[in-house]
Amino acid sequence: MQLTTEQEQLERDNGEFLATITNVHSDIAIKALRKHNGDMEKAADALLDGYRGEDWETKHRTTPEPTHSDGLTTSTSSANAALPSASVIDLTNDDDDMTRAIQMSMETSSQTQTQPHFGPTDRAPHPEWQMVRSNAPVQPIAIDEDHNLNEAIQASLQDFKEDVEEASPFKQTIRDGGRPIALRTDTRALAYATLVIQALYFIPQVRATVSTLRLPGIDPDTPLDHPDHAMWTLIELFTNMDLAQLAAIVDNELLTSLDILPFDGRHTLGEASAIVVKTVGTLIEQHMQAQAGPDEEPELLFSFTHGHIQLVNDLSQKISRSPEDGVVVNVDFGHGSLHNDLISCISDHLNQYTTKGSMHDVILKPSDLITFNLKRHPAPSGTSSASPDPFVYPKAFFLDRFLFDNLALTNSKRKKEREMLEEIKQLNAYKETLTRSEGRDALQDLKATIYYYEEVADPSDDPVRERALKAVADHLRDIVTMIEGKVEDIDHQLEKLQADVALVYDCPELQIFQYDLRAVLVHTGLPGRKQMYSYVQDTEGAWWKTVDQEVTEAPEETVLTDPSGLHLGAGPYMLFYSRHLTDEQLHEPLVWPSIFSNAVEENNKKFLEMMHPELEIFSATRETTELPPVTRELPVPHERRGTVSRQSSMAAMDVDDPSSMAMSQ
Repeated sequence: MQLTTEQEQLERDNGEFLATITNVHSDIAIKALRKHNGDMEKAADALLDGYRGEDWETKHRTTPEPTHSDGLTTSTSSANAALPSASVIDLTNDDDDMTRAIQMSMETSSQTQTQPHFGPTDRAPHPEWQMVRSNAPVQPIAIDEDHNLNEAIQASLQDFKEDVEEASPFKQTIRDGGRPIALRTDTRALAYATLVIQALYFIPQVRATVSTLRLPGIDPDTPLDHPDHAMWTLIELFTNMDLAQLAAIVDNELLTSLDILPFDGRHTLGEASAIVVKTVGTLIEQHMQAQAGPDEEPELLFSFTHGHIQLVNDLSQKISRSPEDGVVVNVDFGHGSLHNDLISCISDHLNQYTTKGSMHDVILKPSDLITFNLKRHPAPSGTSSASPDPFVYPKAFFLDRFLFDNLALTNSKRKKEREMLEEIKQLNAYKETLTRSEGRDALQDLKATIYYYEEVADPSDDPVRERALKAVADHLRDIVTMIEGKVEDIDHQLEKLQADVALVYDCPELQIFQYDLRAVLVHTGLPGRKQMYSYVQDTEGAWWKTVDQEVTEAPEETVLTDPSGLHLGAGPYMLFYSRHLTDEQLHEPLVWPSIFSNAVEENNKKFLEMMHPELEIFSATRETTELPPVTRELPVPHERRGTVSRQSSMAAMDVDDPSSMAMSQ
């Protein structure tokens, strides 16, 4: 049937839009449209399910089709040419040997892979990658004593086997309510880095700072790893994470621009994540410094200055400032540590006391954000396999006790604290001598002896023996009563001392710099892509758990006490805290560059128009697509303008399209 000029234009427009959201060539999108008689949703479903025009081409094509990539490839892009490929391992197969599977997940091979997987390409990944949910049942996995945490982490990054979902994925891709967007990447070994980027977005100070930065001037010749290009991409990504309506974003360009390395097991997961935090922090602070006025000193967002002080008889003998600012604080705990909670571990690490004096690492000027890299030290092999205690971290804490300006006051408080802790130690030791003997419960043994003299021993109708048995029982009962009285008194003293210790720093002078928990990164210690996840808090105070592409609300108690990975030396490995903000500050509106916000708004409308009106999520979300007017217009290089608009319009599906600039040329 011959189409009119208007019909041909409409078909081309619809085909181009389908091509953008499914990452296929526009000609293939048009074939899908014709196959389904112009039905946009059916055509989109077919393209997302892998249709590439095969049956249509067989019947109707008479000319060669332009070469294209559909995102399913085993080759790597030039930017990642040095990265080894890895076979896809199904770790849910009962017949697989666990250890062998973990080892195979890290093996490098130049051979052709037997199963296709989503690897880095020179264009955006297929949106189906971010929409498919795994339906494979989780099988019990046995972990032997030689379990290696780094191997499990690498397996988590490598295990990206996708299952095919027959139902239309559109509804699952819409972001409903205040649910955060799941940030992902199609480079498996970089999945850890996307958790860090997502966590940083949910730090209110980081998000607000990025929104106020001016867009740097870039052009098509600007290298991908140039700081200006990275900053441009970061602002664009954050804009989409705030305004886009889809549930997941696939990022490729930002991590490449930041030169973030894939996880290879040479560092711990926390150390690798700390590098990402430092890289992003350096990028943002450099642009803050460059855009500050001549007499304006930018706030310390990531970097805090710190130094070392040595005291002898409470007098300063030596003060030195560290040459490098701090960003991520390492917290060691586990085997050999005196404590298992965040604040005590920090205090143990920063303060050392000797008979001659003390040494202190202090913060000279605090930053708005403080990140903690948690490093659990496992017990040596062959020692008792008792369950380790969970690491305890608070919902909020005060940094004042670690500041240089409060050193004198804090030292007096610490001295009082040490005295009370020593008294607690002595009381516990005394209680131990009263109630324990050669590893046994002395009180229980005494009570058993009393029972013997009163109920078991036979007086044999001998009055003298009967009186003797009674006298011994009465004497033992008096001893038990005396011991129980002393134990009760010790318990009262311990209770009071422990309450005093908990309040030793509870004074207005040490409660100014409050920091609130904003995000937690966790690894369970088991292999699999769903064993690495994050908790982030939104501006309403709700906590959200991101596992792969699934985002669900989580109780705050779970965030603070998640026991996952405890028996495998894993668990929480990174904590993000930032300065306390008032409710009004948390809800201050963000104004993003209009070149990005307008494109996201337009994309939201176009995508929602593809939804069936009867879907509840359509009507619920449609009302939220009208964004407040953006008053800021920033200069954009002419060469970049068309490219950015197209890239931003698709950012809800795939924020960074490395091929967009090349396509625009």
